[in-house]
Amino acid sequence: MRDNSFSLRLVIFAYFLVPFFPHFPHAIAATGLAGRGHGGTVPVSDGPTVRKEERWPLESSEFGEVSGIKISDGEKGCYHLHFITMDANSLFLPVHLYSQMVFYVNSGSGTLNWVNVEEDDDKLRTVKLQKGDIYRLSPQTVFYLQNDIHYQDPQKLEIYAIYSASDNQLQNGQFAKAYASVQDLLLGFDDKVLESSLSVPEEVIEELREGKQSLIVQGQPETNRSMWEFGSRAIRAFIGTKNDGLFEVENDKKAYNILKADHDVENRYGWSTTVTRKQLDVLKDTDFGVVMVNLTKGVMMGPHWNPNGDEVAVVLHGEGMITVVCPTIEKQTVYKNKKFRVAEGDVFVVPRYHPMAQISFNNGSFVFIVFTITSKKNHPQYVAGKSSILRKLGKKVLTKSFNVRNTTIDQLLSAQREYGIYECTSCAEEEEAGREREGGGGGGWRHDEKEREGEVARREEEEMQRRQREAEEAAGRGRVAEGEGGSYGHGIE
Repeated sequence: MRDNSFSLRLVIFAYFLVPFFPHFPHAIAATGLAGRGHGGTVPVSDGPTVRKEERWPLESSEFGEVSGIKISDGEKGCYHLHFITMDANSLFLPVHLYSQMVFYVNSGSGTLNWVNVEEDDDKLRTVKLQKGDIYRLSPQTVFYLQNDIHYQDPQKLEIYAIYSASDNQLQNGQFAKAYASVQDLLLGFDDKVLESSLSVPEEVIEELREGKQSLIVQGQPETNRSMWEFGSRAIRAFIGTKNDGLFEVENDKKAYNILKADHDVENRYGWSTTVTRKQLDVLKDTDFGVVMVNLTKGVMMGPHWNPNGDEVAVVLHGEGMITVVCPTIEKQTVYKNKKFRVAEGDVFVVPRYHPMAQISFNNGSFVFIVFTITSKKNHPQYVAGKSSILRKLGKKVLTKSFNVRNTTIDQLLSAQREYGIYECTSCAEEEEAGREREGGGGGGWRHDEKEREGEVARREEEEMQRRQREAEEAAGRGRVAEGEGGSYGHGIE
């Protein structure tokens, strides 16, 4: 009877890899994250940004590299991202994935191959990748990547991947890795167990154990398919299955290319595109969505917030200013508003419910991709525009809320344009200058002790001034009732 347990499947997969190694001499001794570089556990950044130069090196070889970050969500968790760069004609060796993984192809082209060990068909699936593609892999997947050959114009395959925030083990740092190499898992067994399980001589096991080097090696694509086919036949013979589909290549899957998709918001100032489970079926049972934003020079993505989840963004091109308003003040910890500059390769996170605005500088465009963390369809709430939350509240309520004249609110609402992307010349420059005047705005989401004391004092002063204004207005209304003054006319009629 066929055993579908993960252990047997892993040994089977490894058995298939044994004849594969001689054609990839650099891969013989490769292990999961044992390449040159820091490796180990990626430290958690307090956020809200991680600079490109602050990425933690995990793998490095002459054929490519892998780096990672963990960035705080401003509360109790963090998000885990990897940046994979592969030279032309290179191979990212098979790994076993612990978490769901959503990724964006930032440059180059290649092939993704995977087997889901939890599924019954045991097919080797493959999908072609190119710049702009988005795809997702589920947990318990064994996958590998291959960069295409570009004889005339060699290109690097560059992938930005985020791992599921719904997996508390990953988010809270209990797991040091998002995946482990198949070789690491296999070679954890004793030699006798491996010799018996794989039906290979002792010399083969010794060769597999020799040395440690990178997860990314030189590849030989012409040999690749024939070796997969040989491995498939060997596995069928090994376990005695009649299932001719075991590791049969299935290539009917397609990635979703966000660069070729229709734009949700578009005008002369830029555009944005959203990808959800509706556009990409492999996202249907995940907590992820993807948004790409392209702003031209001196432009702003209008103030808005995500009511359903956090947003984790990677800057793809240019520079910009991000402004985030913290709406929550806890008794024990005072959170602070943030203004920060980001550049190509930087990562930034905006927590759920936090109003934000992204602004490009006058000297260049600003492009970034956002991984939205939500199990629901994302409906950003815009402060400005014809569909803004202000219009939904109504003029009379706003007049009372802001304590201003009716004519002021009339002027505010009548000036509202379509929501989304607006011209904002020199806004980024002014935001950066304001940040410097206020003391930089660096660090994480929480104030340190000195900042906390100053922030508490400032808010107490604001509260005293607010109460004083209310007392004066109440006295003024009393005089009006006695016929001694005019009316502001801002009550709800």
